[in-house]
Amino acid sequence: MNIRPSADGTGTPVRAEPGVCWLAPAAMAGILAHARAAERVSPRPAFWVLSDLRVDLRPDLALPEPLPAFDAMLVAGNVGPGLSASLTWLARALDGRQGRRPVCVVPGNVEYRSGTPMAEALARGRELAADLGLVLLSDDAFRFGPAHGDGTVVVGATLWTDWQLGASSGRPPARVAARTAWEEAGRIELRRGRPLTPLDTLAMHARSRAFIEDALTSAAIGSLGLPPGPNACVDTALPGDAAVVVTCHAPTPRSLPVDWEGWHADPWLPASLASEAAAAMAAWGPRRCGYTATCRRPPTTGSPRRAWWPTRGPAAATTRWRRTPSTRPSS
Repeated sequence: MNIRPSADGTGTPVRAEPGVCWLAPAAMAGILAHARAAERVSPRPAFWVLSDLRVDLRPDLALPEPLPAFDAMLVAGNVGPGLSASLTWLARALDGRQGRRPVCVVPGNVEYRSGTPMAEALARGRELAADLGLVLLSDDAFRFGPAHGDGTVVVGATLWTDWQLGASSGRPPARVAARTAWEEAGRIELRRGRPLTPLDTLAMHARSRAFIEDALTSAAIGSLGLPPGPNACVDTALPGDAAVVVTCHAPTPRSLPVDWEGWHADPWLPASLASEAAAAMAAWGPRRCGYTATCRRPPTTGSPRRAWWPTRGPAAATTRWRRTPSTRPSS
């Protein structure tokens, strides 16, 4: 998959081969679905992926006219401060031009810089997104495509990091230093009078990671035409469906450029941007039930992409970032 930066920072549509991620607990479902890869009859979906628009810093930013051709729009967070404000900006910028095509939005860390407690902001955001015709995904999944199957399940999560990047028995986790150095701790309220801390995001990471794993397992089972269980994370998957995951924070450090100067800064900095979540989401295959996960690094201009969406098919899957991080977290 290729995502090319454009002058307006919105990138270009991305095409994905049909496929569904699968994990070790769903190995049998993956093997069976892999054998049915040739049965897909729907055309490959095209995704228009955006992130880190930061409209508060770029007040004149506008989405292109006309919009590029796409089947679904994936917004991987950090549109601007305030979740409701970001959703409202997107709706106004699109002005209905997306038609019936879904617009899936994952909250980023910047969306929670509003002075409103996170749970309250998310609840308001869900209601507003529904009113605006957008799809807000925070440990959620959404299906689009033909009603008979061969559609796509989008799994979305902020995927806060677990601060374990680079940790070892002789090197404490980065969250120890982040408790005083991480700027988001003073910008985001977990609840009234209680700021967000690295320990909180560690717990959120664990939940999101588990949700993604379980959602992909449910999608793989549903792609076989099997009924979902009573507590399935995804109960909308149909025979032949594909799955794609979108997150704000990176699920692998391989998405960060090798020559990024932030590697030489305090360990908490890269650990605030990426985790090793993708390593736990093994086994990947090249067709319907998975991918060969190869994470490619981006050009060395701009700022970090913070989105994860695998391609599928003969080519290796790609985790692509559109901008290179500075020595400090994005502000």
